[in-house]
Amino acid sequence: MIFAAISLAGCATVKNNYVPRTEQISFPALNVEQTATIGDKMLEQGTATTTKGVFLPRQNNISGVVLSQGFYPQTGEDDEHVFTRFAIGSSDPNMGQVTLQGGVFNQNTYPQGIRFEKENQKTCVVVPGVYGISQNVCDTEYSYEFTERPIISQNNFQQTLIYSGRVGDRIRVSYREFSGNMARAAFTNEAEYDLSKSDMIAYKGAKIRIIDANNEQIRYEVLSNFNLTN
Repeated sequence: MIFAAISLAGCATVKNNYVPRTEQISFPALNVEQTATIGDKMLEQGTATTTKGVFLPRQNNISGVVLSQGFYPQTGEDDEHVFTRFAIGSSDPNMGQVTLQGGVFNQNTYPQGIRFEKENQKTCVVVPGVYGISQNVCDTEYSYEFTERPIISQNNFQQTLIYSGRVGDRIRVSYREFSGNMARAAFTNEAEYDLSKSDMIAYKGAKIRIIDANNEQIRYEVLSNFNLTN
C-alpha cells in the first residue's frame, strides 16, 4: 500500500535533541603480546563518534523527493518518530542523499529533514511550507531499519603507528595523525629503530617492546599508548 500526501502540521518540525556518542579509543590492550603484518596498525589512540540513525536498503521516491539507499544519521526523536539529516552532493557513498526530481517541489525548496515512524514503516520528508509552516510528504511503500554506525566528525582525532617492515637490524614504522576523515600531511612521519641497541621503541609517549620482527610481521607488546595531544 502506498500513502502519499501533503499535510500542514506543527508536528512536522524537525527535532534536533539527539547528540551522537563520542568515546576514547585505545588499542590494543597493554602488556599483551600482539602480532601485526606490514601495513597493519600496531597501536591506535584517539576519539571516535557513533550515531544512531536509519538505513534505507533501496531508493525511495516520495513525490519527486528521491531518498537514495544509505544511512541517514539521527538528529532527534519524539515518542513516535525518529528525525534524520541527509547529504546533498556528498562524496560519501554510504551517506543517505536527497535529490529533487520535480513533483510538488523545486530545486529551491530543499527538505529540512526526514521523519521515520517508530511503530509503522512510514517515511515523511519535512519541507518548508507556506507562511513558515512545515509540511510532511509521506509514504509507506519502502521499509527501513533503525541502526547505529560510526561516523566521521571534525572533532575526531586519532593517532596510529603502522608497521613498515625490517631491513637488517632496523625496523620501520609510520606515524599518522587523522583529524576528521583527512590524514594531516604535516603530522605524518616515518621512523626507524635499531633493534641491536634496544628492543624498546617509543614515539609521542607510546612505548613498545619488540619481541620479534621480520619483513612479513612483527610481534610486540604495548607498554603505554600515546599521550593525547588534541
